[in-house]
Amino acid sequence: MILQTFKKRGLINPPKFLPDNTHYLVEVGSVAYGVAGGKSDRDVCGFCIPPKHVVFPWLNGTMIGFDKQYEKFEQWQCHGVVDNKRGYDFAISNIVKYFRLCMEGNPTQVEQLFVSNVNILHCTTIGQMVRDKRHMFLSKACHFKLKGYAYSQLHKIKNKDNQKYLKELMAFEEENEISHDTTYKYCKDYHNGDVATFCSPQKDSVMNEYYNLYTKMVEAGKRSEGIKIHGLDCKFAYHVYRLAEQDEQILREGDLTLDRKDRRETMKSIRRGEWTEQRIKEYFEKKEKILDDLYQTSTLRYSPDVDAIRELLMNCLEHHYGSIDALVSRPDKYKNALIEVNKILEEVKL
Repeated sequence: MILQTFKKRGLINPPKFLPDNTHYLVEVGSVAYGVAGGKSDRDVCGFCIPPKHVVFPWLNGTMIGFDKQYEKFEQWQCHGVVDNKRGYDFAISNIVKYFRLCMEGNPTQVEQLFVSNVNILHCTTIGQMVRDKRHMFLSKACHFKLKGYAYSQLHKIKNKDNQKYLKELMAFEEENEISHDTTYKYCKDYHNGDVATFCSPQKDSVMNEYYNLYTKMVEAGKRSEGIKIHGLDCKFAYHVYRLAEQDEQILREGDLTLDRKDRRETMKSIRRGEWTEQRIKEYFEKKEKILDDLYQTSTLRYSPDVDAIRELLMNCLEHHYGSIDALVSRPDKYKNALIEVNKILEEVKL
């Protein structure tokens, strides 16, 4: 398993319990959507079950509400891990928090349960228990979360942390008649003497200044080059489309497919810069009306079945720890078991 391998090699330093107690680990992001390029980073996410006293702190003598200091664990994150020239970002959640976020319709968490089988890196019996019941986390609550995320991505399309360098570079290009389509690779190759001519004849002193400005910009933000060339951040743009389409599928079908072929090809075209900012905005404006109408007519339940999800969580914890009846009140456990037994008996009679 990747966590154990990377830990042994000293590439990551997660909590001691985490590698051996991670029950579900998947690749998400562009890889799961089917739009990853050859150099795309790998986003690895999932859930683990911490030691019993972390989930039930009173077992360690903690008085919740009185003691301020006690062991907690919600999520382990590690970004920018490099192996064989490939970048990795990790985010492993406590199963309790994971269930809570999925139940609330958090898109980042929910989609992990709907990745294709090829994107599953590690899945124990407990991981499969959750994956088999993944549809219980889908409700109309997902609509508001997905729409909200799409709005945030729409606003980020032109929201640039490195705006200062971008403006300086574009002004320099206009002043010196250099095309905004000029890539950093071409600029760098010219600077290193790998290409003989530039897109616009300039003195070497001008081109040195251009190269230095360009380098500052890309170092300040790795997607700034795309913004300069295409006029928008293509990654945020394709996320607007992705989130809206996922929202529609959930409302129509009560299901979620991350790498649908029709969606995949459109997302690739958006990432290539083939959609303008105006086109993205017009698409979302039309789609939003469709989604709001679908919300009213969808047969999907308005909110998740909290009791059923809680029972699934308890079953997962019990499978991991053993019996937790003495730790958690489960008044319906035996009642539900009796109902299931009666159902089986009725079927036998028939």
